[in-house]
Amino acid sequence: MNDKNLIIGTAGHIDHGKTTLIKALTGADTDRLQQEKERGISIELGFTSFKLSNENQVGIIDVPGHEKFIKNMLAGAAGVDLAILVVAADEGMMPQSKEHLAILDLLGVKHGVVALTKTDKVDADWQELVLDDTREKLAGSFLEEAKIIPVSAVEKNGIDALKAELNRIIKNISTKKTDNNTYFPIDRVFTLKGFGTIVTGTLFRGVIEVEDELELYPQSKKIRVRSLQVHNDQVQKVYPGQRVGINISGIDKDELQRGDVLAEVNSLFKTKYFEANLKMLKDLNFVLKNGDQIRFHIGAKEIIGRVYIYDQKQLFPEEEAYVLFSLEEEIAAFLGEKFVIRRYSPMDLIGGGRVIIVDPPPRKRNDKQITKMLKKIEAGDWEKKIEIFINSKKYESASKEYLLKKSSLKETELKKILSKLEAVGKIICLKEANNSLWIHVDKFAEVEEQILEFIASYHQKNHLEPGISKEELRSKIKFNFDNQEFNKIIKILISKKLIKEKENALALLDFEISFNKSEKELKDRIIKEFKMNLYTPPSSAEIKDKLDIDQQKEEKYNSIINYLILNDVIIRLNNEILIHSQAVEGAEKLLKEYLEENSAIELGEFRDLIESSRKYALALLKKFEKERMIKKNGDKRVLFN
Repeated sequence: MNDKNLIIGTAGHIDHGKTTLIKALTGADTDRLQQEKERGISIELGFTSFKLSNENQVGIIDVPGHEKFIKNMLAGAAGVDLAILVVAADEGMMPQSKEHLAILDLLGVKHGVVALTKTDKVDADWQELVLDDTREKLAGSFLEEAKIIPVSAVEKNGIDALKAELNRIIKNISTKKTDNNTYFPIDRVFTLKGFGTIVTGTLFRGVIEVEDELELYPQSKKIRVRSLQVHNDQVQKVYPGQRVGINISGIDKDELQRGDVLAEVNSLFKTKYFEANLKMLKDLNFVLKNGDQIRFHIGAKEIIGRVYIYDQKQLFPEEEAYVLFSLEEEIAAFLGEKFVIRRYSPMDLIGGGRVIIVDPPPRKRNDKQITKMLKKIEAGDWEKKIEIFINSKKYESASKEYLLKKSSLKETELKKILSKLEAVGKIICLKEANNSLWIHVDKFAEVEEQILEFIASYHQKNHLEPGISKEELRSKIKFNFDNQEFNKIIKILISKKLIKEKENALALLDFEISFNKSEKELKDRIIKEFKMNLYTPPSSAEIKDKLDIDQQKEEKYNSIINYLILNDVIIRLNNEILIHSQAVEGAEKLLKEYLEENSAIELGEFRDLIESSRKYALALLKKFEKERMIKKNGDKRVLFN
């Protein structure tokens, strides 16, 4: 297997001999449609492969040159590693030659060679003139220093020299990584009798194996890989850069179209919105304005949309800016993927760039902080990108699933990055489940500030209450956290000695309930009422009536009762009965002494022992049972052993 798996793409003006040149190089005719053979031009993408040497078997794409078929050329160019710009010696560089060259430049193609075709039709002097003209027009492009090799596909002149140059270039192209998430844009869909649905394309990233489960985007439908084919050979596994045919199950041909993407399950967002850096071509005779309708080309997809420019109202030729694309339909793409845009009408090439943020939140286009953030993401390493994505979540944590889709990283790689960011104190894990949840320390500082402010405000308004409940506090802050996340935040704040928790009430660390003179008097009177009737305590209604607690004083009364319960002065036996702690202690002592002398006690005996009623005696016995001091044995109670 050739581990480089490179794709060569032809580019050039209509009828400059691209298809004929490929046939001379490979022996194959890439015009597969009858219409193409009759008209003598390439409409659809043509594919074949050939050997340059024992080490290098490469795929080659013949893309259409006619202006009406430019979108097909874009679909092919997206996966090209090395370009052959075809220029006919009898015509020289033409409009489509320049446009194709610009597209290849925008899509980041770095390597290439120029084939000066049809040299059999011109004399030496004319050929020299065309060579000089071509070299001049290549200035500033990625082919500025490329070799220009005269060839005649008909007479086979120069073919060996072209192959030698292609082989030399390929040796200097680095091997592609295979550890990325799978990303396979579909550029052809058809059916074969006995096989079913077939899709073809260039594998951009990752690897695919037979029996793999993949997800079809934007349909979000699972499919299974039945078989794989590369260069007409059945294979078990395919690699980045290979032209691949995939026989898939789980979907009909009618459910697929060019531009759909096969990728790892749950690895991409499907969205109508992308933020990117757009670079305008220099040779334009128009200005791009905010909200202009455009044709957006990415992978093998063309879709209509509009472009919105950040911090500017318009873009002039050769300028660049951060932009938002708003498309008419959902598509899938990954961070860093290249794109090209054209005008809606006339369909002139405008420029291109790379995706920076997939599925961004709504933003104000005149907010300069947005462009600063986009610049940091674009220029930063993966740790910086992930940190920004986490910090960009306005009022919630960032899940691992969200970060995987935002970054298109492998899960193993993302976990390493998250661990590093956590280790240096940039992020905090709020949930360590399979879909872990993370918050940036800057956002945590905002949460901390809000929590402390709300607790302090609560203390000011409710100074007799021990604190605010977790659930009430969670509902007050702007951030949207579930119980597990919020509990983790509270634990962190407690560990930082900023707050304390008692009986599910949260308070500032130094907060203590304090009573003014009238509140202290009311507290003492309440305690006195319970002490005066230790084993037959008054009900709340009776105390309120006796102490003349009206509606205006009721809130303060309830706060004092809660304080006494929280501090174990008053004990709640059940929903109805409150009793002084001295009564509980006294009843417990009497009960233990009785059971030490007697093996068991009945309810009536205990009632008489504490000189109370059945109601209060039963409530006390149930409390002692719950505390496992005693246990029930028939109608009697005995000590718990």
